[in-house]
Amino acid sequence: MDIGSQNVQVPGDLGTRVKHRRLELGLSTAEVAERTGMGTRRIERIETRPVALTGGELLRLSRALDTTISGLFAPHRSRSARRAVLTPEPELEPMRRDECIKLIEAGVVGRIAFNRADDLLVIPVNYCYVNELIVFRTAADSTVAQYDLAPIAFEIDAVDESLRDGWSVLVNGTVRPATGQEIEAALGRVEPWAGGTRETYIAIEPRRISGRRIRSW
Repeated sequence: MDIGSQNVQVPGDLGTRVKHRRLELGLSTAEVAERTGMGTRRIERIETRPVALTGGELLRLSRALDTTISGLFAPHRSRSARRAVLTPEPELEPMRRDECIKLIEAGVVGRIAFNRADDLLVIPVNYCYVNELIVFRTAADSTVAQYDLAPIAFEIDAVDESLRDGWSVLVNGTVRPATGQEIEAALGRVEPWAGGTRETYIAIEPRRISGRRIRSW
């Protein structure tokens, strides 16, 4: 997730909070600069005047000062009145199919959801993405192993709570036993973390792949 290229205008009183937190920790501007890799002059400028900070700089500052980005924006009580600080509103945007597929390819653990009798069952699975299929392993007597040629949903996601950023990818498709060729392609690429014998390979044929991303910076 690229946050470093997006500038955020922050008010000068953020500098007061940065300085207050630095002094609370007994750190010098040089020590904060070393922790963030931003340079002493940059830290001094942040503390003394309004500046444009990137999301990456805010993240490094929060980590260096052992706090969160929300903590840096939280009002610092003082005798003098301060204007309210408004954090940027998160933006929800759809992701392209090719972007979703790249995230699926890079993943290891996802969740499958399917009907079991009168219930909707959601369970985590280790998986791999081969030949445009999502392949996972399960026990031969498991419920999903008997769920042949039926609708199934597969989901992966990631969330950064400190930045209020994240994304999710949803795959709607059909589940079936993997073919011999598909099993051969998946060998060594999917290892269940759960114990027990899980030598039945299951394939999900995607019918629709969609995703959404939320950005705050």
